[in-house]
Amino acid sequence: MSTNAKLYDSLDLLYRELWGKTLHHGLWIKGNESPQQARNNLTQACLTALAPQRGDTIADIGCGYGTFSQLVVKDSDCQVHSLTNSLAQIQAATSHPKITFHYTDWLDHSLPPRSLDKAIALESLSHFSNFDTFLSATSKSLRPGALFVISDWYATPHLSLIEQLLLRHLAKTGAIPNWRPLDHLLTAASRHHFTLQNHQNLSPQAAPTWTAFFKSACLLPFQKPKLIPFLLKNALRRPPLLISFPLLRLAYHLGILEYHLCIFKKDA
Repeated sequence: MSTNAKLYDSLDLLYRELWGKTLHHGLWIKGNESPQQARNNLTQACLTALAPQRGDTIADIGCGYGTFSQLVVKDSDCQVHSLTNSLAQIQAATSHPKITFHYTDWLDHSLPPRSLDKAIALESLSHFSNFDTFLSATSKSLRPGALFVISDWYATPHLSLIEQLLLRHLAKTGAIPNWRPLDHLLTAASRHHFTLQNHQNLSPQAAPTWTAFFKSACLLPFQKPKLIPFLLKNALRRPPLLISFPLLRLAYHLGILEYHLCIFKKDA
């Protein structure tokens, strides 16, 4: 089991209590949205970018609890392959006749080559240590002309030593590889026959996620006292976890983390 899968499995209850079954950033477009509304904003932005059509076969890479997959099949007549390497997430996901859940790593999946019309990686790319390996597996699975949507966060280039150390600490706390600049992804994408169709820098709208997360974490023991033993256990096991939320907000404020939504097309 990968390091990030172990983290998601061990903190499954905490994540669901704090943030529900949508384990991604929110977008504060107006600025006064609730966390749920902000998460819906990002989900809708990704759905618009993916533009599912009747008859599409789509992969939801790193699907979490399958929340986004549910939205795709709700609004369009598609077939969705939802993949996660977290057993806890698979067990908590809601089944649907048009969704096939796969308990596997994307790099080891068994989908046939060129079987997908579209794919989306909603904050799952950052869990892969090598962009080329990830894009190679994705390119093989997509038909020529297929759309590939990536919504994720990246480091900015030319960081100072202190900024690099901060991001390394936060990445280690979240059991993910160190963040890389968006330019690294764009260069790798061109090597694997992907052409960038559209791009949005959503950093200012996504940054408040970590303020909201920190507030929810501080209020959780008072709102749900029965979770206090679980919270104390994880606080002792992972003391940097709670402080990582305001530090992530600081990283956005300093401009050393950015959030981008990219739409690629596989070359014919």
